[in-house]
Amino acid sequence: MPTNLLLSVSLKYWQDFQDTLAKAMNTNIYIFDANANPFSKFSQQVEVCQDVNKGNKICNEKCIYFYKDVLSSVEDRGIFTCPYGIRLCAYRLGTYAQKIGFLIVTPNGNITGVDIEEENTFVAKANNIYQTINEVLKAILEKNLLGLRRLELNSIYEISRLMISTVELDKVLELIINSLIIIYKIELGFIGLREGDKIKIAQAKGEYGHRLVGKEWSIVHPVIEKIFSTVEPSSLDIDKLKTLDGLTDLEIDVGNKIVIYPLWTSIGAVGLLGIMFSPDSIDENDNRNLQIYVNFSAIALANAKIVSRLEKEAETDFLTGFFNKRTIQNILIGELERAIRYRLPLAVIFLDIDDFKAYNDTFGHIAGDVMVQKTAEIIKNSIRAVDIAGRFGGEEFVIILPGTDKEGAVAVAERIRKAIESYPFPHRKVTASLGITLAKDSDSVESLLERADSALYQAKREGKNRCCLA
Repeated sequence: MPTNLLLSVSLKYWQDFQDTLAKAMNTNIYIFDANANPFSKFSQQVEVCQDVNKGNKICNEKCIYFYKDVLSSVEDRGIFTCPYGIRLCAYRLGTYAQKIGFLIVTPNGNITGVDIEEENTFVAKANNIYQTINEVLKAILEKNLLGLRRLELNSIYEISRLMISTVELDKVLELIINSLIIIYKIELGFIGLREGDKIKIAQAKGEYGHRLVGKEWSIVHPVIEKIFSTVEPSSLDIDKLKTLDGLTDLEIDVGNKIVIYPLWTSIGAVGLLGIMFSPDSIDENDNRNLQIYVNFSAIALANAKIVSRLEKEAETDFLTGFFNKRTIQNILIGELERAIRYRLPLAVIFLDIDDFKAYNDTFGHIAGDVMVQKTAEIIKNSIRAVDIAGRFGGEEFVIILPGTDKEGAVAVAERIRKAIESYPFPHRKVTASLGITLAKDSDSVESLLERADSALYQAKREGKNRCCLA
């Protein structure tokens, strides 16, 4: 067995896999070879490490000396504090007889060592990362050097364990694809998620990957129907695959295969997973292990999709699809901090539909709901993609305009007011009053909204269907 990781593992593919693990576990990871020389870059941006090393790889003499000293003393694992105060877990990789490198795991934030629960949580995460990386490296080395695949199942089990404990959808997607690349050396991997009557490609990597992300395939397309007509993977003819958007120009080397797995769970089909690979990189034993991995992937994606949907519902107004009051206030906290820190203008508009109660009482709640929905649509069509709109409650809306000065904010407010006034609402003409204000250095979210609200009521007092600036 080798004594240097560089001899056996592609750094490019390894770095992607390592970074995915680090993001999924919200930690930072470094790998050193058996001689305690840095192998990979920092997975995440730790300011102290980057500052002292002037980049994302360890080169500071004090750091190099520290790690060489620490790693030479690590028999199995240990907890240390670096010269710049970062708490870290160090592990020896490989087996007792076959030492192939070292793993360092650090928290993204500062762990003081005083809070026992915080430190134990970090150590538990670090132990999980160690188990996963150690099994993956052992499987890769055994496969590359001895042509054996005995340890592959162990690595799949460890990755799957992390995968189903992760609830952020983007992290799960990355983990699935990057793990397939590092273990099976697939040349193309893609994941399509089911959204109603379509499959939307949410993640793709490798050759042709950039062409696939965002493509949508109808669930009744003959190729997709065939894939979901069974629970088994489908090895599809290249000419049929070329009928799918994004794969039209697909060319594969003679002998390469594309297999697509339907992702079934107890709640139905959550999507599909496609891989392109050379036949000598995957054998019958791999096929069985892959099916196990795909089953875990389907569960992890289903869990993450449910969490993602619940989070979206919690921050969205069901009637308009705009952010709700709580979310818009939270967004405003960040925008206000950014505006003050970088000396950028920030405008806020408070909008209220005039005489909404009378409209609602006269024409009914359904008509009132339609008016609110149409007003939201008008607002959405009147602002930029970087602007943020929310329903504050009832017939009230708040619009946040980052980087917008007084003249710009007044122009946006007038555009919205005129669009509402001219829109052919059913039953009768509809108008709105708008209050505009600009953020000040001394503002809090409350004071900013209160000033916009005061401007709105000034517009009401002055006769409605107008904009006022405070």
